Amino acid sequence: MKTTAILAALLLGACVPDTPDAPRINPFWSQERQDCAREGGRWGRGGILGLEMCFPQYSDGGKACSASTDCEGQCDAGTLQCTESFNFGCQSYLDENGEAAAICID
Repeated sequence: MKTTAILAALLLGACVPDTPDAPRINPFWSQERQDCAREGGRWGRGGILGLEMCFPQYSDGGKACSASTDCEGQCDAGTLQCTESFNFGCQSYLDENGEAAAICID
């Protein structure tokens, strides 16, 4: 009976009001994962080793750019737009001088 009462209290204490601006955060997630969600990132696996990590979402994603200094992330050389999130793989981007460069991230 005591265990049921404790479990019920924990579950009720974990309830968070649903507001459009607040990210959904599970109280049982690690602090790192909670911080990622609060900052608008997406938690997932990535890279050649498939490690769990936070994929940040950049506030200027999709904005027109002509150099990497115009963006939080990278300036995509193909679209001339700021990237929306961190990405693995090979990609071409514009460096701080607006020159095309390539990088492979795994």
